[in-house]
Amino acid sequence: MKNPQPLRLAVISPDPLKAYVAKGEVKPRYYNPENVFDEVHFISFCDEDDAGEEVQYMVGQARFSVHPVGALSLWRLPILRWRVGRLIQALRPQIIRAYDPFVGGLCAVSSGQAMGIPAVISIHNDFDQQRHVERRLRLRLGRFLERYTLSRASRVICVTRALVPYVRRYGAGDVEVIYNRVYYEQFGRTELRRDGSPRRILSVGRLVPQKDHSCLLKAIVGLNVDLTIIGDGPLRPSLEALVASLGVADRVRLIPAVPHREIQRYYAEADLFAIATHYEGFCIPVLEAMAAGLPVVASDLPPIREILGGAGHLVPHAPEAFRQALLTLINDPGEYGRCRRDGLKRAAELDGSEMERREAAFYHSVLKAKNGELGEQPSRPLESKEPHLSDIPHAQDARTTRGLLGRN
Repeated sequence: MKNPQPLRLAVISPDPLKAYVAKGEVKPRYYNPENVFDEVHFISFCDEDDAGEEVQYMVGQARFSVHPVGALSLWRLPILRWRVGRLIQALRPQIIRAYDPFVGGLCAVSSGQAMGIPAVISIHNDFDQQRHVERRLRLRLGRFLERYTLSRASRVICVTRALVPYVRRYGAGDVEVIYNRVYYEQFGRTELRRDGSPRRILSVGRLVPQKDHSCLLKAIVGLNVDLTIIGDGPLRPSLEALVASLGVADRVRLIPAVPHREIQRYYAEADLFAIATHYEGFCIPVLEAMAAGLPVVASDLPPIREILGGAGHLVPHAPEAFRQALLTLINDPGEYGRCRRDGLKRAAELDGSEMERREAAFYHSVLKAKNGELGEQPSRPLESKEPHLSDIPHAQDARTTRGLLGRN
């Protein structure tokens, strides 16, 4: 009996995999929920990409390959689109998934339409909201790609219901909501200390304008608290200067990115969680904080409101508003306990194992629909003329991959 056709997923990533590793964003089976796929092929917009064992952790039991196609830029869009198309043609995956509606999404839907392969686009942000805050030309030009990509995607996954109106505005048809995965059992349950020592506030997020850590730094001036900020980014020097000018250097820690497998230790050491972000599509640290039993103070944004479900304090984006909410939770044990209990309950409802199950079921539904359209059985066929992984250039040898693509 011949070997069954392996199930292949092609992932078009907007950032190199090594960037996710550097930021600590490495989660079990993130790209292969419940080990649906036998092979996962990453198409990476960079010249070289190698994240080794960390990638294996993200694809579970699947074999993987990483295929760099060259650095991302709008002026190189035609050649990148051609290279991705050639790779998809050689790989013949059952599903293509892109994690943005821009160049990656464009490549996914154009290749999918040309070869009859379902293209799934994940949306993790409302880019109209982002354009409201950031006046970058690239974001404004992106509207054309968003409309093309979202209106032509086979399926669109939004990480919160709050994002659905955004994708509908750009023509998305079949939309599914699946929350980002946070595994409830990973996070220990903290207790508020009553020894009179400063309360420990934790904030997790890259040091970029979106997260506006300066708001929190101003909010803690005059409070008997310690603040730990986990994340790295281009604003680190300016935040260090602000810490010094506010006179809070002895009460603030700036810690670079922490691997996901170690992050729970910092939540366990904290009493409260706060984040003063300008916009979000989900905000994973908010859910992690609830799973750790930390009351949350956050910017009042629709996605965060949806995640919290009333288990926390949502405030206007202003230092004084954050200061008042933090004081309430510090001085009112009853309110602290309510936020803790409600947060734990809400985190259990959104547990990562349930989200992983839902994402795996989603993939099975896409595969079943695809097989039905082709007149095949919904299970894997017993034989296939498609190339095996060993016949396809391996990701970690960029020269071999370029050999398949050709030089242009």
